[in-house]
Amino acid sequence: KTYTPRNWYSGYRGPSTVRKSIIDSMNINAVKALQMVGLDTAYDYLLRFGFTTLTPQDKVYSLSLGGVTEGVTPLELTAAYGAIANQGVYTKPVLYTKVLDKDGVVILENEPETHTVIKESTAHMLTSMMQDSINSGTGARIRQTYKGMPIAGKTGTTSLDKDLLFAGYTPYYVAGIWMGH
Repeated sequence: KTYTPRNWYSGYRGPSTVRKSIIDSMNINAVKALQMVGLDTAYDYLLRFGFTTLTPQDKVYSLSLGGVTEGVTPLELTAAYGAIANQGVYTKPVLYTKVLDKDGVVILENEPETHTVIKESTAHMLTSMMQDSINSGTGARIRQTYKGMPIAGKTGTTSLDKDLLFAGYTPYYVAGIWMGH
């Protein structure tokens, strides 16, 4: 049997842009995009974005909707969004970058690993689309609280709202919030 994704809403909305698909969380378009780039390419990008819990069994079309065997950690998801916020450069999360003694002398240094995952122009396009998701899409409630600052992000839910997720960023911070089981 072939996999048939469904949207969270009913009815047909007609052809949609990627921007509109992100704003309205159109699941079918996410799966179609994955089909276009290919499972291997998408999986390889996720590994470059720092996801370590993925397995080869996760190379399925529900991958584009977060349907993975073990899930991903909020820390890794937040770091992946951080790469988009950082113009496409991934920075591996570290507990500290340096420790100073009382005189300001560095006694421990922990330089995080970095590498480019996507082009800067791609990161800017994704940021713009996810800003629209906050300004007028599924994340619009966040805009009501934080009115004066640019925010980019994406919401996510599972069936029957068993898991609720938000990952996003401002010019200063990246955050991931998950509630569920």
